[in-house]
Amino acid sequence: MKLREISSSDPLTQQVIRQMSLYGTLLGFAEFYRMSGNADYLRRTATATGGRFRALDNDYPDNTVTPQYITPALKILGDKVMVDAAHERRGIDVASIRASELLNFAANLGKQFQNFFVNGSSASDGNAFDGLKVLVTGSQKITADANGLSVDLGNTDAAKKKQQTFLELLDDLISRVDGGAELILMDAKTLSRLGSIAADMVTIDSDDFGKPLSRFNGIPVLPAGFDRSGNKILPHNETVGSSTTCTSIYAMRFGERNNLTLPSNVGVEVKDLGRQGVHYIHSVEFDTALALANSKAAARLEGIIIS
Repeated sequence: MKLREISSSDPLTQQVIRQMSLYGTLLGFAEFYRMSGNADYLRRTATATGGRFRALDNDYPDNTVTPQYITPALKILGDKVMVDAAHERRGIDVASIRASELLNFAANLGKQFQNFFVNGSSASDGNAFDGLKVLVTGSQKITADANGLSVDLGNTDAAKKKQQTFLELLDDLISRVDGGAELILMDAKTLSRLGSIAADMVTIDSDDFGKPLSRFNGIPVLPAGFDRSGNKILPHNETVGSSTTCTSIYAMRFGERNNLTLPSNVGVEVKDLGRQGVHYIHSVEFDTALALANSKAAARLEGIIIS
């Protein structure tokens, strides 16, 4: 279920969610499920064999499935939006100021969620949930080249070879996602380069808000955007081998209690706390976590250089 569905349907909450989704574009694709308590006990996708042959009059070999579980713990992301009551004494429309500041906060909350979705680390911040950078490991992480792959412009044989290698790696990334990726996330600079070298594979239509949405071979591609401080969520300063100017691309498939999924109890909670002391206060909180119920529901391609 989408965030707007798991959250309260009151107009104020839905307005905040819409603003969050405009700036945290992953929220338009993410799937949530309702849970109670502080943490869930979520079963991973089963690993039983997918069928085999047997001889006549013989039974199948044992196909014992050992259940595996993950325990996503809810983290609280939010803050208070405070407007000084002194504005009211000075003849200013406090209600309009509060509404404007609440929407400004919601926009930054959407950016912050998107940043944690990728870069969150409970090891660095015990109050945060782990993002894709932590969760995607092993064979789901592809390294483009030992010292990074520079995806150059131009029609020389060398440039064309690098471009073709990049496109093959992108196809490999998509195929690593169980069932096929339904969303690709990359930096806007990387998306621009993709459009330049593979214009026949990239189409553009509109998302739910009427904003342009790129697709690579039909799969939506989102620019990762910026965090609330203006830093790129997928920067071009990652280190791979001897290169320190690399970036990553992620592919994923969402699900409700399966694949890549997000638990929550009531979704986004928005409360008007009225006047307290010298301030009018809105409280906005979002209890959630990122859970990889299927270890193959997300993949990462690292070591891409766009110069």
